[in-house]
Amino acid sequence: MTDPRHGPDRPLAGNADPTAQQPHFSKGEETHPVTGYGRPGQGYQPPPPQFVPAPTGPDKAGLIAAGVVGSVVLLAAGVVIGVIIAGGGSEPRPAADAASSSTPARPSPIPTTTPPPAAAPGTYSMNGIADACDLVDPSPLHKWSSAPDRAPYHHETPPTDDRPGRLSCQFTYKSQSGDGVHWNQAAIDLEVEFTAAGAAPAYDEWKHEDTTGPGANSGEVTEIGSQGYWHTATSDSSDTTGLDYVVGVQDDNVSLRVRIPVLRQHGEPPVNPDELGVIARNQARQTLDGLKRR
Repeated sequence: MTDPRHGPDRPLAGNADPTAQQPHFSKGEETHPVTGYGRPGQGYQPPPPQFVPAPTGPDKAGLIAAGVVGSVVLLAAGVVIGVIIAGGGSEPRPAADAASSSTPARPSPIPTTTPPPAAAPGTYSMNGIADACDLVDPSPLHKWSSAPDRAPYHHETPPTDDRPGRLSCQFTYKSQSGDGVHWNQAAIDLEVEFTAAGAAPAYDEWKHEDTTGPGANSGEVTEIGSQGYWHTATSDSSDTTGLDYVVGVQDDNVSLRVRIPVLRQHGEPPVNPDELGVIARNQARQTLDGLKRR
């Protein structure tokens, strides 16, 4: 399934997170992945753990011997240092006597730690969101396809000093077409990014990507958040027809994008873009409500 904005080789867009299980559409028996919508490289890739093997054989024995010798040397050095601190005489004084004959010791300062910087203030927060898919209602998709194509995917990146936090979720469904051979498919994809203090919202880049270029079909969404847009793309092949509906919204310290792609085999009832638009807008409202600070 391709995006007509970018020619036949550009697949319709999906989730930005490269670690995600991408929704895919099938053409006949061949499976076509739906590629990323946003900026590449945003997915979190944890570094592999580093393991240091324990020494064995002769090397292990050598290390143990070296450790014993080192312990003896450190013990002797500690005795010498204790004698010097006690006064340097030939008969070391107990530590209690040394302390009583010197000036009163000043109390040690209480160690302090610098608290981490506070998150940028705003109306919305991902606190308490353990699963981004808790914010998504995929049931309206069952009108077109109702059998899960795969397990729901979700990813949460908590806020850090470098990033203010982000969320993503995908549901994908399939249903057999009327010929009993091919498959129809539908998906819903939610992407959420919080805005750091002083930074431009992700919404700005999303809107530029989605609404510019030849053949772009888009408009403003005025009833949700501070600003918003909608965008549609269609595709048609010898076997299938695809419709892709996107709603992007920005409000205060959060940007979100809802994308609903639907693929139908030829001969199936067509999909009304207005129906997808209602679902996408309702999902945007539901997401904003779920992210409000309580």
